[in-house]
Amino acid sequence: MATQDPVIYVVADGEKARFLRLEGAQLRTIASFDLHKGSNAETDVGSIKAPRENPHEQLKEHFTRDLAAHINKAAQNSDVEGILLVAPAQASHEIREHLDKPTSKKLFKTLVKDLVNTPDHDLLKHLDRPETGWPELASV
Repeated sequence: MATQDPVIYVVADGEKARFLRLEGAQLRTIASFDLHKGSNAETDVGSIKAPRENPHEQLKEHFTRDLAAHINKAAQNSDVEGILLVAPAQASHEIREHLDKPTSKKLFKTLVKDLVNTPDHDLLKHLDRPETGWPELASV
């Protein structure tokens, strides 16, 4: 029986995100998040608008904060040993800023890339994952 890869792959930008797990030789989406579909960010931002701030930027900031909360919750699962984050620089910074300490310890790699629209079957080749798994997890 194959064991499950202990890594959650988070592919995100300021408006969309996916959690993926490795199944066999391919990544598969296990959860999706979208600023404009099923997110509370658009309804919540009306009450947090600061004067002279771009509402779209506020929405993206709120979305990344919500996403970090989802990552924190997923990291509490005992079968998750590591988290790999793939996001553009600004989104990556905002997401990491809102991760709790236990989750930050599980974050073993961050790739500054925008792969949010890349299909699942094409993602793995962009991640440079070693055939034997992530050596960084040995120290986590």
